[in-house]
Amino acid sequence: MINEGMKRNSKTWTCLLLMLVPVSIYAQSNFNISGRWSGPIGVPLGVDLLGEYDFEQSGLIVQGHIKMTSLNGKDSSRYQFSGVVKNGVVHLKGTKFDYKSPGACLALTILNYSKNEDGEKLIGKWHGNLLPSTCPPGVSGKIELSRVIESNAERNQQSTPSLQVNRTDVEGNALLKALSQRKYYALIIGINEYADDGISDLDNPISDAGEMKRVLQNYYSFDPENIKLLSNPTRTGIIEAFDDFSERITPLDNFLVFYAGHGIWDERLGQGFWLPSDAKKNSKAQWLSNSTIRDYIGGIETKHTLLITDACFSGSIFKERTVTFENSRAILEMYKLASRKAMTSGALKTVPDQSVFITYLTKSLVNNDQPLLSAEDLFRTFKIAVINNSPNGQVPQYGAIGQVGDEGGDFIFLKRSDQ
Repeated sequence: MINEGMKRNSKTWTCLLLMLVPVSIYAQSNFNISGRWSGPIGVPLGVDLLGEYDFEQSGLIVQGHIKMTSLNGKDSSRYQFSGVVKNGVVHLKGTKFDYKSPGACLALTILNYSKNEDGEKLIGKWHGNLLPSTCPPGVSGKIELSRVIESNAERNQQSTPSLQVNRTDVEGNALLKALSQRKYYALIIGINEYADDGISDLDNPISDAGEMKRVLQNYYSFDPENIKLLSNPTRTGIIEAFDDFSERITPLDNFLVFYAGHGIWDERLGQGFWLPSDAKKNSKAQWLSNSTIRDYIGGIETKHTLLITDACFSGSIFKERTVTFENSRAILEMYKLASRKAMTSGALKTVPDQSVFITYLTKSLVNNDQPLLSAEDLFRTFKIAVINNSPNGQVPQYGAIGQVGDEGGDFIFLKRSDQ
């Protein structure tokens, strides 16, 4: 389950299982372990991990999945397994990861079943061997699992991940469960009014920002306390909001930034800017540059960050890529990789105050009936509508933000279970 380099950091230790002994599939065992089991998994020279197994047993054939979590709950791995029961002993092998923490490796595992007045137990150990796909030989740890007895209420509560996802869709349900345990944060900015008479006021950004907040809060897993709506903020107010989120967000969380207001492209500097409410037309002192925004997006440690801006924005901030999502497995693979993406209403063109981009963006979010929606899938649903209905031929853009830690993943919207 570990190697020498992992001994100093036990929270990275997880294991997969490998069966070596074939048995007849026609025999029957004298026990059935189908259901959920949980308990500690020992780690040499480290702190135990928490293992949560879901078994499905038919005769001597066993399959299912396991989630392994460090005690602080920050790191986890989940994988599928299959195996057999031989002479009353359970032998399992992992088939593939659904997601994993750094340092995860494969291991052999043997579990013995027992039942007494204290309940049902599966007790055994994991160990390595000489195969290159497994953990190193000579390492091992104890495993002690107890059957989890769930009430009807608990079973109903745990059925949420089946929302629009087939119960046999292992990848989809794995991702739903992972996302439901992580927080979604949003910084939403709308600027209508400018102190400098040289900058024209706008009519719609604040209402557009309010609509975005309403949609995220009512339809997706953004809790009200994790959403900050700024109306007509100054440059200092925006920076302070970024600083606040940088203190609250963890590397497992997701962060969405939305901006509606004036944007300017400076051809001489090759730089784009947001104009806060205290910006002056003839001085860049209070302008907020793309590079500053990019620094914050790169500096705030998240699993996924998505920037949505209805303003002129530098096309150079994007790193072009094309990916399509066909199923839950593809979405799961994209979720594993960190992402820093941007979605804008145009490239370098001036965008109208009455935003076609916002209209179709929020419409697509509301009309979505899938529990898992990637940002790129969302973009594809309304891009053509924006192009066809824009009065000035604007073409919305979507892509990776360069040099801030994007690894090819994507932001995944999680639909609320009551929608």
